[in-house]
Amino acid sequence: MEKRKIGTTDIEVTPVGLGGWPMGPDYWGKCDDADSIRTIHKALDVGINFLDTAPAYSHGHSEEVVGKGLAGRRQDVILSTKVFAIPNIIRQSLEESLHRLQTDYVDLFFVHWPNRGQPLAEVMEILEALRREGRIRAIGVSNFTMEMMAMASRYGTVDVVQPPYNLIWRFIEDDIRPYSVEHNIGIVTYSSLAQGLLTGTMRLNTSFSGDDQRPRSILWQPENYGKCLYTTERLRPIAQTLGITPSQLVLRWLISQPGVTSALVGARTPDEIAEDAHVLDWELPEDVMATVQEISDEIYLSMPHYFDMWGNWRTWNKRGPQRER
Repeated sequence: MEKRKIGTTDIEVTPVGLGGWPMGPDYWGKCDDADSIRTIHKALDVGINFLDTAPAYSHGHSEEVVGKGLAGRRQDVILSTKVFAIPNIIRQSLEESLHRLQTDYVDLFFVHWPNRGQPLAEVMEILEALRREGRIRAIGVSNFTMEMMAMASRYGTVDVVQPPYNLIWRFIEDDIRPYSVEHNIGIVTYSSLAQGLLTGTMRLNTSFSGDDQRPRSILWQPENYGKCLYTTERLRPIAQTLGITPSQLVLRWLISQPGVTSALVGARTPDEIAEDAHVLDWELPEDVMATVQEISDEIYLSMPHYFDMWGNWRTWNKRGPQRER
């Protein structure tokens, strides 16, 4: 399977990676650990070499499941996990993650969210020390603005960024993607299928259990949800003509975007990850790519400018007045 280099490192990952966020019940609802482990094994069997997780995913449960799933196969995987930008917890958090993951190093170590109350200089100094010690191989940041990436790069080398990016949610194209391409920083996308909205499996009347919190996302809000579903319906006949699924269509579009190194997918079953892996088996014809781009442009340009998918921070709208969410 094709592999792409992370930034200026010697780390190479497949264009589709398996995301471990759903391998825990605290956001995505109930999950079965045995199914998650079978999904990990299937990902490796079909050639995917990149797995991503974090201690914040169900209080370390996702890391524990990933550790079990990689038992005896750690050498086959580029493994990433995360930490919060609080200097005095970084080393301890990494040690706890390594224990849960049953390994003595991780390949990519991401700062999960920026912390405006903590200096990035100290954070980056600790991460660079961990790199020198061989505990991590590369440094990443997630959910950072371009300005924060530039600040972090003053104190160390940022090798990769992990932002939300998909056919609907394209805000990194304004500045983060150009900055990353210019500075040879890898881009690993999360919410690559808009947390399921782009799979073609959801309807206006789809119900979610109380422990499935995806409807918290801005994309599920009344002003956006119908538009998102309509977009998927417009993509469905295009996928059918090509003999593929809507998920495969939008993933192929995504991994073809400039600067994208790998797209993480939160597959929950072996069949789902096998489906997603097959996006590498074919190319999108130019006319189809242009049509998909037009559909993407229509919904993307109709949305206010959001910084994150949950309204945690003040959002801004470059096409209109600012507002709070």
